[in-house]
Amino acid sequence: MANLLHCSDGSPKTALVTGASGGIGSATASALAAHGARVVVTDLEEAPLQALVARISAEGGEASSCVLDVGDPHSWQMARDYVRSTYGNLAVLVNNAGIDVVKSVADTTLADWERLFRVNSTGMFLGTQTFLDDLHEAGVASQERSSIINMSSICGNIGVAFQSTYCATKGAVRMFTKAAAVEFGALERQVRINSIHPGTVDTAFAAQCLHELGEAGFAPSPAEARAAIRAAHPIGDMAQGDEIADAIVFLASNLSRFMTGSEMLVDGGYTAQ
Repeated sequence: MANLLHCSDGSPKTALVTGASGGIGSATASALAAHGARVVVTDLEEAPLQALVARISAEGGEASSCVLDVGDPHSWQMARDYVRSTYGNLAVLVNNAGIDVVKSVADTTLADWERLFRVNSTGMFLGTQTFLDDLHEAGVASQERSSIINMSSICGNIGVAFQSTYCATKGAVRMFTKAAAVEFGALERQVRINSIHPGTVDTAFAAQCLHELGEAGFAPSPAEARAAIRAAHPIGDMAQGDEIADAIVFLASNLSRFMTGSEMLVDGGYTAQ
């Protein structure tokens, strides 16, 4: 496999993935490592991270783990200290961590709203801010702009019933990414920043959401909710984690070197309708 995530001098780029214990996060970490990156996997609990590191190592990749609460600025600073002391400057940041709540607007609590924004939007902002100088320095040193990939969703482009708060957080990711890209260009920061917008991905996260959508009345049952979601994608199915991970590798690599402020839809045609 081509070393897409090596610098021009042949040295591996260092990447950090948040929410790495989940389906998309773990697939992304594995894909980045398979393409030559040194990957720091982060999440709230150490045990699943260690299992992921072991799996990546068994596949011939290089990875290490760091516990990270994406909504906590101090936790981000500790992650930065770990990356700098272990590998040097970060070159790829994947702000992937995310949570959902399936409720009507009337039933959504302020605590629900604040919890989702803390993880899905504030976490992305803190990660970008914490590592921005390091990413810039890595871009200057390698003469290849560093890359930030922010996990949005088709819910950042369209409205979905019973997911108003989730849509709001993912819309915030989309617009922050665009504004930051314009700013980084104006300041000559050697950093590209793009958002990725998956359709429904067949993970445990999605299974729980579909179960709750069925219970909320989206369909007569969770099974019928799943069938309806599959049929809503013109490609005929939900995505697999590795299909989203491959798109993230593209955005992380120099193959996408002229892309910044873009929203990459990887949605099986869902938003083409």
